[in-house]
Amino acid sequence: MKLLKYALASSVIFVATSCANIVNEVNPTHILDTSNAFKTIENYEAALNGAYAQLRSVNAYGRNQSSIPDMMSDNLKESPENLPQGTRGMVDWVYAADNGEVANGWLGLYTIINSANVVINGIDAFTTPANQRTANRIKGQALALRGWLHFDLLKWYANSYDRNSNEPGVPVMTTVSSTNPNARPARASVKEVYDRIFNDLNEALRLLSDVDRAINTASRRVNIDAIAVNAMLARISLYAGLHTDAIRFATTVINALPLATRAQFPAIWRDETAAEVAWAIRFNPGEGGPALEVYSPAGNDRASFDASPDMVALYDRINDIRFNSYMAAGFSTRAPRPATRFIPIKYLGKGNNRDGVTDFKVLRTGEMYLIRAEARQRSGDAAGALQDLNTLRAARIQGFVPGTETGAALTQAIADERRRELFLEGHRWFDLKRTTRTINRQNCTPPATQCSLAPNSPRWTWPIPTAELNANPNITQNPGY
Repeated sequence: MKLLKYALASSVIFVATSCANIVNEVNPTHILDTSNAFKTIENYEAALNGAYAQLRSVNAYGRNQSSIPDMMSDNLKESPENLPQGTRGMVDWVYAADNGEVANGWLGLYTIINSANVVINGIDAFTTPANQRTANRIKGQALALRGWLHFDLLKWYANSYDRNSNEPGVPVMTTVSSTNPNARPARASVKEVYDRIFNDLNEALRLLSDVDRAINTASRRVNIDAIAVNAMLARISLYAGLHTDAIRFATTVINALPLATRAQFPAIWRDETAAEVAWAIRFNPGEGGPALEVYSPAGNDRASFDASPDMVALYDRINDIRFNSYMAAGFSTRAPRPATRFIPIKYLGKGNNRDGVTDFKVLRTGEMYLIRAEARQRSGDAAGALQDLNTLRAARIQGFVPGTETGAALTQAIADERRRELFLEGHRWFDLKRTTRTINRQNCTPPATQCSLAPNSPRWTWPIPTAELNANPNITQNPGY
């Protein structure tokens, strides 16, 4: 596996508290590796911080897990301001096994998994009865990260999301690469990947229920605590078709984190409140941002993508608090654009800043209501599903009159609400994939060249990178590549 043989042979861990821009820094000056560190439990906490820092990479939540799923779907429309770049092939679904974005997405997530494994596999040697609860806090977060990132890989590189599928998934990595640099792991089945994911997250939940101190504050939730793990389990259970579990885990989060009020909601996207946020990726000035390739307000003021016309049409522009929180007609930090263009401003900046740097909200209570609604609908509890859907819509839309949808109309209403609520939060591509729907882009004009994607297309699944195939004879390619 190229990951093991080359990229991570030294098992470097970046120390988040002191390093510079993790996205762009080529030769970081603050590095811990197995030869010069990990002599106390505090070293493992620094290593955990380094793993969190790597989440800001464009190969993780700086782009691939945040904005790319909307760019590749029908939520966004390329504008004339978009420049030729690596994501061009992703948007038009013309990627191949030698595509750099595909390869970096694979390598980037496994790099962070390796960092988590350093913590998971080493911390027990420094754990004593006196520091057990500290170790629980550190190891629990590392386990949650490992499980969650295997799920992120599964979403991109596996065809099936069924819990018991024997189709190829992704390699499961539980050891530090430097301890076995010549390993050539095969792809585990989707079922086997889920086995590891659920084992990791359930053990994380156990450890994080008994820790030495609070992991987050009321004003910022950028670390993984028990609430965040429950939210992870809710989303993963929905994908896996475990509807009873999805309902249970989503309910735990809903009870712990109430929905934001209409007054609070716009402030979520300016990092002025952590209302209803279960977990966010921290972004600081100079570290990129989750949607800068969609709209980069600082410097060049380039809006490479607009909200698509059918996306805009979904909202009640006057009464839905999400509309003005997520987009603005003709917005620019310089000369105004035509009012017919709706510029995504969801990640405009912290407070009054307009630099495109805000924390990326990975998990929120709003999503939990939608998870529970969909799981209830699929379980035959239409009344419960409608109640959840109406609760969310009433929280977002001034004067909302409770809906009465049933059957197919209720299924469509839940899907539409996911699209409204979760715009630019990394969901749309996977929602379409897991429910086997067709992409039909409206007003599809140049620079876009591909306007429709059928549900049976192999392009819904990324290819295994060529470099990986060349380095690992035990790994197989996805169909169609």
